[in-house]
Amino acid sequence: MNGRIVVVSLAVLMVLVLTAWVFVYLKPWVVRMVALYPYTLSATFEELERLFERENGGVDLELKPYHVREELYTLLDEGEVDIVIAEDLSVMEMLSENGYVNWYLEFATGDGGTAYYIAVSRNSKHLEQALAFTQLLLSEEGKDVLREYGYEPVTPAMGFGDVPEELREYALEFKSVIDWLGRRVIVPKPVKRVVSIVPMITLSILMMDGGDLLVGVDSVSPTSELLTKVFPQIKNIPVAGAPWSVNIELILSLDPDVVLTTDRPMEVVKKFEELEIPVVIVPMGRLHCDQLPEAIRLIGKVIDREDKAEELASYCEEKMMALMNVTSKIPRSERAKVYIAISDGLKTHITYISRDIVWIAGGVNVAENLSGPAGGGPPMAAVSMETVLTWNPDVIITWDPKVKELILSDPRWAEVNAVKNNRVYVIPRGLRSWITPEPEAFLGAMWLAEKLNPDAFSFNFEEEVKLFYHRFLGYELSDEELSRILSGEYGVEIPGT
Repeated sequence: MNGRIVVVSLAVLMVLVLTAWVFVYLKPWVVRMVALYPYTLSATFEELERLFERENGGVDLELKPYHVREELYTLLDEGEVDIVIAEDLSVMEMLSENGYVNWYLEFATGDGGTAYYIAVSRNSKHLEQALAFTQLLLSEEGKDVLREYGYEPVTPAMGFGDVPEELREYALEFKSVIDWLGRRVIVPKPVKRVVSIVPMITLSILMMDGGDLLVGVDSVSPTSELLTKVFPQIKNIPVAGAPWSVNIELILSLDPDVVLTTDRPMEVVKKFEELEIPVVIVPMGRLHCDQLPEAIRLIGKVIDREDKAEELASYCEEKMMALMNVTSKIPRSERAKVYIAISDGLKTHITYISRDIVWIAGGVNVAENLSGPAGGGPPMAAVSMETVLTWNPDVIITWDPKVKELILSDPRWAEVNAVKNNRVYVIPRGLRSWITPEPEAFLGAMWLAEKLNPDAFSFNFEEEVKLFYHRFLGYELSDEELSRILSGEYGVEIPGT
């Protein structure tokens, strides 16, 4: 009997010892969190760990450093993770795209401008504690630790994605945009102050219902006679210049969230970067017709008008495909030769879009092998009368009724087929001429297709143009305004002419 008592007592004692060991060493009441961070931050985060655990009893923060991205991804896949820290925006973007995190914050910068980001794992089982650590990092105590170890806190932090309510007092919302040249540009979310120094970008913004965002515009758009009727506010917006003639001081005073421009000259872009003004490049003058819808979508993403941009881009794609379904079957040898005449008739417009519009309409641009100015400037080239006579175009399209009159009255042009056969036409002009790199160019393609191939196309332009202006500009064209558009009578400044 005594032996049994001893055995039972020993068993109870062992249970008590095991229980005590579990409580002392395993601490089942303790919340155990895991944080992954770049090894370069080890000293900093060890100090933050001590501070956090001292202020949050019952929480054990395990720090796991990593050296390369691949190691980070492995650690994320191997076990439960609550907090992720990275020193490259592209890493956080990848984690977001692949569903590891729903948001992230830029909280500090280091040597060489390296930026550091923190996020709570989407699968964290200790969300409350993970957010508490993030709050500590963003607090004055956390910032003091960062400064102590040579890092500069970002104040307020830059938030990307669905930042939790608990952290919004510490952060402003931003988004990352990849522009046409593959440059990553950080802009506020939402963008509220936009400067456009390219007329085609300005018009695209207006067609996306973004006119209220414009605080600075290009020097051409306010000269558009019809635009001042469609969007009268354009007359009151400061003129920031053109890509080759930018008023940097004015733009600085406008305090824009973003500047939209082209890449020529690139020196202007670099100047904006030096001044830390976000600048997004969309090289409208060097886009092909099939690239224009994607450029529209990019502009829409920048200014937070994705839905309107998609509607406009899809419209352009639909019109282009409808024409190409017919004209793509026309052999090059059977296409009408087309010359685009501007200024005194001996200058021609040089953009990929104008060449493409002629091709989509079923013709071929006789000046397709000419190049515009390499360093920027108006996209045009001078030609000689001898060259025009050699080309002997079947059709001439002009930017202005006066250019048509000049050509028809000059005896030098009399032997050109287009003149002999009465096929000199004035391009319709609405906000701009219908052959420049902006959405109205697709109306221009339809117009030209009917001129070149009247047996294959017959459009109700009155209805089409009125619908376009109503749908994308919220403007009801009168019959008189429509007539002036189709006859190319509306005035607008044409740089270089």
